[in-house]
Amino acid sequence: MILCSGHYSETVSEEVDMSFSNELRNELARVMPAKLCCCRAELAALLAVSGSIVKKADGDMLLRIVTENAATGRKIFKLLKEIYGLHSSVRVQNQKRFKKNRFYEVNTVIKSDNKWIFEELNMADKNENAGSSVNWNLVAKSCCKRAYLRGVFLSRGFVSRPQGGYHLEIVLNSDKLAADVQEILHRLNLQVRSIVRKGSVVLYIKESEKIADFLRTVEASRALLEFENIRIIKSMRNNVNRQVNCETANLNKTVNASVRQVELIKKLILKKGLKVLSPQLRDLALLRIKYPASSLKDLGSQLEPPLSKSGVAYRMRKLESLAEKILQEN
Repeated sequence: MILCSGHYSETVSEEVDMSFSNELRNELARVMPAKLCCCRAELAALLAVSGSIVKKADGDMLLRIVTENAATGRKIFKLLKEIYGLHSSVRVQNQKRFKKNRFYEVNTVIKSDNKWIFEELNMADKNENAGSSVNWNLVAKSCCKRAYLRGVFLSRGFVSRPQGGYHLEIVLNSDKLAADVQEILHRLNLQVRSIVRKGSVVLYIKESEKIADFLRTVEASRALLEFENIRIIKSMRNNVNRQVNCETANLNKTVNASVRQVELIKKLILKKGLKVLSPQLRDLALLRIKYPASSLKDLGSQLEPPLSKSGVAYRMRKLESLAEKILQEN
């Protein structure tokens, strides 16, 4: 079903997907480069990963670009018109592709005398998937490199919701294109790792700071703001959890030590009484029994004269050692 010819119909509806990744793609699809060179670079990226060329019987060529995102299809339509004055048609297909039931097909007829467009966009003039590498002339400037990355992510990018784990990836079917995209990332000081998954090369980032740098590079300001806000909240929550866990561990340690000390002192009292202890150790033993939940610091403040935490710890170790020795005697 052809929905429009010559203009992109607003009747093309976009499936609602509230995932962070889809929100990001929708934002990037609305970013229109200010410079013609950047428009050309981003279009080349979109064609490299999603475009193909079909030969027609009359000698003309049909440029076909398939995307799962309606906003991306609208951007491709607009770029082709603004850069080359080409008019396209958009077809909505309901088939299983890209793990989606609906995808959008932008078709543009290229006359035989306009085949230079394919060369400029680094597309092969043959009936196969186009764009297996990067035309470095198109990405000579830093602004064009950023635009190219934006186009690549629009077609083959994914980022997980920052509320969970941090993960951004770009899946490419061409080894050469993947290597070129990785080189572009490297030249923009964005370091990524790569793996092979089901025959495709996956470029991925798992560090939150580097993902934020990528979002900043492709000019995803709204997604970057949300990402950073969530990252700050997660960091604060993790710090609080670490502090609570540390305090809980210290409390458990204090309670366990106190229970052990009280039991030991009570056994000593039953067997020998406290007269076997020196006045200093006896005072500490009585305080421990009276205040079993108190910390060593609190016990030290109640001694006469007051004693520091380290001093109480030393005296308590001495008390425990002497009590154990006495209790082991027949």
